[in-house]
Amino acid sequence: MSNAATDNTPAILQARQEFLSNGSVEQGAIAEAIERSWRRCLANGIDTNSPQSLEVVTAQELALKREKNQQLLKLAQPEMETLNEQIAHTRNVVILTDDEGVILHSLGGHHFLNEEQRIALSAGASWNENHRGTNAIGTVLIEQSALTVQGAEHFMAYHHSLSCSAVPIFGAENQLIATLDVSNDFNMSQQHTLALVKMSAQMIENRLFMASHKGEIALHFHARPEFIGTLWEGVAIFTDSGQLVATNRSGQFQLSLNTSNTASQQAINFNNLFDVPFASLLRQVGSTDKLIVPLRLNNGARIYVQMEPLNKKPQISTTPPATVKRTSAANLDLLDSGDAKISRAVQQIKQVLSRDIPILIQGETGVGKELFARAIHEASAQHKGPWVAVNCAALPEGLIEAELFGYEEGAFTGARRKGSPGKIEQANGGTLFLDEIGDMPLSLQARLLRVLQERTVTPLGSTKTIPVNFSLISATNLKLKEKVESGEFRSDLYYRLNGLSVALPPLRERSDLQALIDVILNIEQAGAIEITPEVRAIFQAHTWPGNIRQLHNVLRTALALADGAAISTLHLTQDFIDEMSLSKPSLIANVATANPVDLDDLTNQAIRRAMQTEAGNVSAVARQLGISRNTLYRKLKTMGIA
Repeated sequence: MSNAATDNTPAILQARQEFLSNGSVEQGAIAEAIERSWRRCLANGIDTNSPQSLEVVTAQELALKREKNQQLLKLAQPEMETLNEQIAHTRNVVILTDDEGVILHSLGGHHFLNEEQRIALSAGASWNENHRGTNAIGTVLIEQSALTVQGAEHFMAYHHSLSCSAVPIFGAENQLIATLDVSNDFNMSQQHTLALVKMSAQMIENRLFMASHKGEIALHFHARPEFIGTLWEGVAIFTDSGQLVATNRSGQFQLSLNTSNTASQQAINFNNLFDVPFASLLRQVGSTDKLIVPLRLNNGARIYVQMEPLNKKPQISTTPPATVKRTSAANLDLLDSGDAKISRAVQQIKQVLSRDIPILIQGETGVGKELFARAIHEASAQHKGPWVAVNCAALPEGLIEAELFGYEEGAFTGARRKGSPGKIEQANGGTLFLDEIGDMPLSLQARLLRVLQERTVTPLGSTKTIPVNFSLISATNLKLKEKVESGEFRSDLYYRLNGLSVALPPLRERSDLQALIDVILNIEQAGAIEITPEVRAIFQAHTWPGNIRQLHNVLRTALALADGAAISTLHLTQDFIDEMSLSKPSLIANVATANPVDLDDLTNQAIRRAMQTEAGNVSAVARQLGISRNTLYRKLKTMGIA
């Protein structure tokens, strides 16, 4: 949480005076966490005008604390050094404390401090709120959330020359064990400091988590596949039989687990969480442990996972796969599966491939815009050059400029010592793909237009221009013309991007559904798998609100459930059947016309067969069918079985 900025100092001083006089402040005048801390300081009898009182533990006490936190120090030090390098040009000190606020280790710009301040920000000094008043370290230990405390927000006037940003660090069992802090001169800019400290603290937490738990398989996951492998991914560790060992904090949140009771988490099996049995996922992934696959949680939420064997490769099959499964169909000819609109788009693209004409791909979410863009890159003369994709909607507005254009050393607080090249420069000689271009902030559109016109890029904080040469592909699910008319998108940039506009039709409007199904089966190395006529009829009748992405996910899950057998209605997840049942009545009629099978009858037949196979074991039947036990009990009741 970031609170008052430097230019709010007069307002903070006024609020401070009001608080000290009346014991209260106007609502919203200061951050709630600061106000709560001020109230605690008054209750504890802390004098705001008292001189600095240094609380420093003895050398022996510090040695004991460091020994107790040996693993924390070992894993945190590399991240502290990286953070210090990122902010080395500023007058900052990077600080790690224990759970009582005692500094275990500090490094950085001690040279800007006077002697007393140097001692106060060195190992052994305590920043507990009980004797230091409101400060980032001590207050974060109580609030247990990230916080910046600037200037006059410190309760004690002695600390008004400092600005501090601290983040709590939680251990592998969700216990608060430390804080990571950056303290500096109040007059220095603080725009990105707290964000950098948060990232470093998250890295330390992830290191602690992985070092503290033993298991056979780590599952990395997130609701958005591009966040797998980042600081924000969930990580769950399982035994080779699918028993949950532990999850990191992000994973607990995403899986809706009880973060306060790790023992209860360890009683959970993979099959209690996901709609696909653990063994099926192992067979589906095989030896391709970098493959990202979609799953659905038992609460219905979609999630993407990547499996990582830890101690050894899981023994899934004694027969190695003949070929490595492809994770993408980045081939224009393969994507041209018979639909007239798609065929026309492919032919137009082939005609402009070598003519330096920007391509704008439009279409609903899930129609395969990024897949199409990647296929264009693979077919172009730049296919051996870099492929650089940027999701304009996924990046925070405050960071997208640095991400796109790069920056020089000292461009802003938090900039790396040697600067960093932006995505545009990285795409030189290859293809730059700007996904969700319609969400690019208006303030950056002029800069992007200048890059496209001049073929040069100027990093933030630099006066030099860097020549760039790349193919440009953009994509959006928005109607850019309407955004132009409303003033939310620059018309000159729109026409610069719109060299060739390709509109990908939604799946419900395409005439090549059956061919697309076969293409996806080939991508999944399952071309020989049969799909029953009943399932093909259901697929043909469905409206596919999630488009090709949904079709691919449904087929991938069905393949895992079928485990080599023909895909039948038994292998369609219940949420898909429910979605189909809620469609227009005419669609149900179309299914019946194509094949005289009722969806309810199909579902009931699948349940009866599973009940026979599993000898009436409801939990086993629910796992086999990929539905929750509650859903199964409801269906059994309507069938008169329970």
